This record gives sequence, structure tokens and C-alpha cells, in this order.
Amino acid sequence: MAEETLWEDESAPVFFLSYAHKKNQVAAPRDTNQKVFQLFVDLSDHVVELLGLGPGRTAGFMDRMLDGGQVWTDDLAFAAGHCQVFIPLISTHYLNSAWCAREWDAFTRRQILTRPGADPSAGETPVIPVNWSLVERRQLPAAVSRRQMFTPTRLPPEIAPQYHEEGIYGLLSLGDTGKAAYDAVVWRLAQRIARAYRTHWVRAQVPTDVRQLRTTFEEGGHDVV
Repeated sequence: MAEETLWEDESAPVFFLSYAHKKNQVAAPRDTNQKVFQLFVDLSDHVVELLGLGPGRTAGFMDRMLDGGQVWTDDLAFAAGHCQVFIPLISTHYLNSAWCAREWDAFTRRQILTRPGADPSAGETPVIPVNWSLVERRQLPAAVSRRQMFTPTRLPPEIAPQYHEEGIYGLLSLGDTGKAAYDAVVWRLAQRIARAYRTHWVRAQVPTDVRQLRTTFEEGGHDVV
């Protein structure tokens, strides 16, 4: 493949964090998505370090609009159409969200190529579903269950089971009890993002009309070649 085919917009984020926005259900105003933002900040810091991103290069994107999940903004379309790694935070809310399905479709319909000279492990792709809160496997749509769910490795034996049982949301909710597990899992996730970035290249394709995106979880794109 010609080198110029792998052109990448330097203003694009490396990863896109896709999550189910939750509205504030209590009287006192607060950010109900604060735990997602904490994960985003921690991942961004790690990815900058791992990839050595220079000034002006954005590690990640998450939609923080107050009415997120309702307005397909230019920034969101650009990020979904140019990012190189897609991180869906799997939860029951996520799987029931037509908006999250649109974000999934916007990324998975793009063509994914293996970078020249790269040797990704079997099943590794730039789509890395993460256990946000516990979802039974039978609840997963086929398009999601076919993807390799992120599993941290090379950690103390109790950490991976804790992540699978609690999800990252649960680890963050356990305070000091979950902090060590959370820190370890997020570091391994950042390493997985960096590896996906180095082994795969995803062709840019910006959605021009949100109405063309699927509102259910189906496979919408090309196979890895």
C-alpha cells in the first residue's frame, strides 16, 4: 500500500470515548457523567505519554455537550470520522441508546487496514469494548459480542476478575477499595489503545447526515485487511 494512503489528520483525536449520557435526575445540580470524564482524563494522559504526542495533537474525544446524545455537532462528526481507535463503554444504558448505536456505526463502517509491517494479535481491532457496568453476555447484540471485550492482562490475579464483576464504573464507585484496580486497568487499556493505533489504520469517513447512521447495533463497515 502506498505510504500516502495512510495519511492521517494531525488534528484528529487518537481515540473516541463513546458512552451513554445520563441526565441529572436529582434536584441538586451535578455532573452525572463525572466518572466517565475521570476515565477520559486518565486515559488521555496515559496515551499522550505512550505515543509521545506532541503539542497540538489530541489524545481523545468525548462528547461533553449538555444535551449530548441529541445533537450531531461538527466536532463529534469530525472525531467519529477521523479517530483511529473507538472505545465504547458497554452498559445496559449504552446498548439501549440509539445515539450510541449511531456512534458505533459511524466508526465501524470505516475501512480498517493493518499497518505495513504490523503484526496484530488475532481478534485485535481498533474497536475496544470496555466493561463500564455489568451486562450479561446474553444481552449483548451480535455486533458487540463478536468484538473482543477488553481484558487487562499481566496484573495481580485478583484485578481482572474485579474489573469483570464491577466494571470501571464500579471500581470508581468503591473509593479507595477500587482505586488500585482502577489505576491498573486504565493503564492496561491505554496500552491497548496505543497498540491498536500502531498496528491499524482507519480510513477517514465523516458522516454527513446523521439520519444515514443505524440506530441499532449492527456491523456497518469493512473487514480488516
